[in-house]
Amino acid sequence: MDTAEQPSAACPVCESTDTRLARVRSAFWHNDRLVVIEDVPALVCNTCGEQFYDDAAVLLIDRMRASGFPPEDAVRELRVPVFALGNIGVTDVPPREASSVATVLASEVLIRS
Repeated sequence: MDTAEQPSAACPVCESTDTRLARVRSAFWHNDRLVVIEDVPALVCNTCGEQFYDDAAVLLIDRMRASGFPPEDAVRELRVPVFALGNIGVTDVPPREASSVATVLASEVLIRS
């Protein structure tokens, strides 16, 4: 994404035109590993936080994915805590928060796909 160009598109999620160009971090699953890619050029919505990548960034990410993300190419490693929802049932979540929990769970399914 050319940092000289001005973002002008409306966010398809919230329809805001308040967007900015930024370098972001993206995390997703590759096989059974959580992979983080830093310094990804993106258009970021200042209203809802949604991030959008241009074709060049997507092609570079796809190339990295095709190579299998060899550990020797990593610039560093992060330690990530893992939590389980097994100890909390949906009935334990107050009604207001139940829809947020469902949204987070749906987002996790999309990230893993």
